[in-house]
Amino acid sequence: MPTCAICGIPTEHKCTNCNQTFYCGKVHQKQHWLTHKVDCRPFKVEHSDQLGRYLVATRSIKPFEIILKEAPLICTPSQVTSPVCLGCLNGIEPSDYIDCENCGWPLCGIECKGKPEHEVECEFTVKRGSKVSVKEFTNPHPLYQCMGTVRCLLLAKKDPEKWKVFSELESLEKLRRGSMQWKADLESIGKFIPRFFKTTDFSEDLIMKTVGILQINGHEVPVTDPPHVAIFKNASFLEHSCHPNLAKSFTKDGHLILWAPKTIKRNTHLSICYSDAVWGTQERQQHLMHTKIFKCECERCLDVTEFGTNYDGFKCTTPDCIGVILPSSLKEWNSKWRCSTCGNHVDISFIKDILEKAGKDLNPMTRTADNCIKYIQNYQKWLTNRHFYICQAKIQLVQLIGTDPKELMTVPEDKLNLKLEYCKELLDLYEKLAPCEIRMLGTFCFELHSAIAEHTRRVALKTSLSPKNMLEESLLYVDKCINYLQHECDIFVEGHILKQAKINRDALRMVLVM
Repeated sequence: MPTCAICGIPTEHKCTNCNQTFYCGKVHQKQHWLTHKVDCRPFKVEHSDQLGRYLVATRSIKPFEIILKEAPLICTPSQVTSPVCLGCLNGIEPSDYIDCENCGWPLCGIECKGKPEHEVECEFTVKRGSKVSVKEFTNPHPLYQCMGTVRCLLLAKKDPEKWKVFSELESLEKLRRGSMQWKADLESIGKFIPRFFKTTDFSEDLIMKTVGILQINGHEVPVTDPPHVAIFKNASFLEHSCHPNLAKSFTKDGHLILWAPKTIKRNTHLSICYSDAVWGTQERQQHLMHTKIFKCECERCLDVTEFGTNYDGFKCTTPDCIGVILPSSLKEWNSKWRCSTCGNHVDISFIKDILEKAGKDLNPMTRTADNCIKYIQNYQKWLTNRHFYICQAKIQLVQLIGTDPKELMTVPEDKLNLKLEYCKELLDLYEKLAPCEIRMLGTFCFELHSAIAEHTRRVALKTSLSPKNMLEESLLYVDKCINYLQHECDIFVEGHILKQAKINRDALRMVLVM
């Protein structure tokens, strides 16, 4: 039987938040709180040969519940970036910056010169005997490719305890070694750091292991412009799924918030998406293999229909057949595609040709509502209504029709109806397919709320019918918007949408009680 954390007496009573620590009674639970609160979370770390360390829910987690708030272990510039201030990690304005008088690295201003984030690497740069000179600010700069790694390596001197935690994270060095990316990193980072900084402090093996840890465990943090990379201790143990159960939000100071958009049952593995859940299967697979060195076999990837959405599907080419053409399995993605209804097999070259043309037409397309409509009408001849390329065009169209309330009031009726139709369709699709893409889902809800409100206004002007049911529907979606965006801070567009959504919600509630 478990024992009390204070007195050791056998007991069955445990902390209801983490379900892991036991107490004989409330007195000892209160006495232990200052020690216990550091680790009192509704998950535990487990280990397997296949996954390494991973997180498991120790109790049922409610919708919208925060399971972890975590400060970064370390923040670094992205590996591919134009010059950024090494104090605050924001981009350097070519006409408004200073060079550090000691090391030469460009900084935003005098306020960033003395920041502790820059001090150790400043001293390290000084030791090379000459200042850094950065004069090109508009394109990715080769000097910055190594700075994230340098900052992590210097953690051993700056904060040995953090370095110990960092160095124990997974690097996948054995799997990465010899790959094209590893060879490129060896030249631009592994061999470059000793040569450029004129140092023998770090072995090539240690440098390459550090590169791996940073690439495998790094999170893109969008609170700076451009986004920077951060390592979070506990979040590094989260496994990947293309259909994850945790959403990520960030505070203004770059701290991570992990929360559950839906109920998570006890003993469930906790996951985030390492790729982009809005991409098609092949794009996600290629990205994960390139950046994280593994082939994803999550439930979404193994189901070629992607939970019945046919997100990668083609319309059958057989006359009068309404079936969907998809690969026979994930393993046969690049070979056997056939119709689910008539069994018609389609040559993979046809699939690749259409996808290549659809991608090339979409990416450079001038962003207008009419162009989006033409694109959708054209490619719906081959692609299903919920194909990822069709959906990307629909997302753009929804955003382009009535970008603000005044403009929405002048939108033609047919386009307003199209916005309503596509908003509902996209929201239904991505709540099923990508339930943790909360910024996108929250934005869809706000767009739908606004379109319904405008439709209600027009109905009220034309008839004497009470629009109460429409207003209630508009309120439903603005409430959903607030739920999805509740942890978004106001440095993001979604944070401003959240503020407006709360204003609109309160106004709708007042109207509905009148």
